[in-house]
Amino acid sequence: MKYIYKFLLLFSIIMVAIVLRFWQLGAVPVSPDWDEVSIGYNANSILKTGRDEYGTFLPMSIRSFGDYKPPLYTYLTVPSVALFGLSVWSTRLPSAVMGVLAVIGVYFMVRELLKDTEQKTINNKQENGILFIAYCPMLSAALLAISPWHIQFSRIAFEANIGVTINIWAVTVFLTGLRKHIFLPISAFLFALGMYAYHSERIFLPLLVIWLVFVYRKRIFTANNRLYLIGACIAGFVALLPLIPVLLDKTSIQRLSGTSVMSQQTRLLARTVNKLEEDRRVGDIVGSILDNRRFVWVTSVISGYLSHFSLKWLFLTGDYYRHHAPDMGLLYLWELPFLLYGMFIVWKNFPGPVGYVLFGWLLLSPVAAAPTTDLPHAVRTLVFLPVYQVFTAVGIASYIGSVANSSGREKIAGLLVGISILGAAVFNFAYYMGMYFTHQNAEFSRYWQYGYKEVVDFAEKNKSKYEKIVVSSSLDQAYIFFLFYTGYDPARYLASGGTKPLSDSEVKNTFDTYVFKNLDWSKDVCDGKILYIVSPMEISRGNVLEVRYLNGEPAIELADKACKSIKI
Repeated sequence: MKYIYKFLLLFSIIMVAIVLRFWQLGAVPVSPDWDEVSIGYNANSILKTGRDEYGTFLPMSIRSFGDYKPPLYTYLTVPSVALFGLSVWSTRLPSAVMGVLAVIGVYFMVRELLKDTEQKTINNKQENGILFIAYCPMLSAALLAISPWHIQFSRIAFEANIGVTINIWAVTVFLTGLRKHIFLPISAFLFALGMYAYHSERIFLPLLVIWLVFVYRKRIFTANNRLYLIGACIAGFVALLPLIPVLLDKTSIQRLSGTSVMSQQTRLLARTVNKLEEDRRVGDIVGSILDNRRFVWVTSVISGYLSHFSLKWLFLTGDYYRHHAPDMGLLYLWELPFLLYGMFIVWKNFPGPVGYVLFGWLLLSPVAAAPTTDLPHAVRTLVFLPVYQVFTAVGIASYIGSVANSSGREKIAGLLVGISILGAAVFNFAYYMGMYFTHQNAEFSRYWQYGYKEVVDFAEKNKSKYEKIVVSSSLDQAYIFFLFYTGYDPARYLASGGTKPLSDSEVKNTFDTYVFKNLDWSKDVCDGKILYIVSPMEISRGNVLEVRYLNGEPAIELADKACKSIKI
């Protein structure tokens, strides 16, 4: 009977995960950002032509706005677009599906991780320990199912979320392979597959694999395991083969060069050079050492690494607006005491593989993000998940076990504290639901590049009235929104030349009646034959139509005859 209860409980958790990731998926957040739109249109282009918007056949690196993205999410979107058509919902669908699979995977991962510990506890007849271990897999899955950090990225087309799911299942299959060696090649394939998901994974996953091999070396390197190890190496190598040319190509470091703290273009280095010149001018030897760029780089990387353990960032503020709901951090505030308690329990009671894996995962997660800018960063360190939830689950399970094992006043006090925390947890979750599903669209619409759909709809309905429609380059990467929302035929687009790069960050585009260019008002004239779509205040004459963000601020303007008003 207990297995039926476990199944029903796990099924309920999965249903909660599905609802939280699929409800209003295409409407919350209110608009896709340009990366999501790029993924959707390129998936549609690959589906119909086998080529991306630049004309590259089955690319292993997706070029987008001067950036080169790993290809896995785009290819996962191809069947979604094929089945449901090109839309915001179909573009976000792979992320939502993978988010649910991550919740399921955490249950099995924690169960495998604690399997040896569970057997030892049963052998020693430690009833409190059995209770503790039995709760952890289910609690870990439940916490990930309702996690603000995980929900945020499971509902948008961000590649990093795919990487998290692959990490969880790769580790799960690896741990299973320690008992059933035939799973080791499958695990190697999954670890390799994760390298196609997101840039951070290309640093994090090799480090995680090395750490896992070190922790379980005595169980891996055995005589009867040799054949499976060879199979694992072959499976991993074959899976990585298509990616090797990309990793060796100079464009593979383009994203790193753009986000690295060591980039010559960073403000950090400019300040350092100025300070170093001043130190040398006044003869400050200590200053010359401290302001040396190598010393500054090292301290900046260390600072960047440590910034990701900021409790303020994790529990109160988050970072960029697209990475969290209004007035919310990445984790629930009520989780903090259980997280710290769980880390203490693991450190104290699980000094073997369980503790090594969890703390190793925790400490490796910020490594890839440490040398970059704009830190701490929720996307580059999404690989933290699900380790925070597992630690928190250990803390909760340990608390439940200690209260169950107590008596008298101690038990009553424990129950009262538990009820109080449960009330705080319910309130925290309800508050998050309100902020995410109600307030986020209104307060953060500008950060989700709201307004393009409304403008495209108007332009499409009225384009027969104009000779051409000119879109200002001040609206960053507007062309991809017009391609996406019009569903413009990729074959026609590529036949006309596709996206033509002018530089690393600029492209030239003309398709249908649309022209995307820099405006020069000494030459561009509102004469009624051209519809101009511009950024707010770009046209200083007359009245123009404004498309506003949901908080009332102007987003995009439209003007035609004598730059007078237009009604939508």
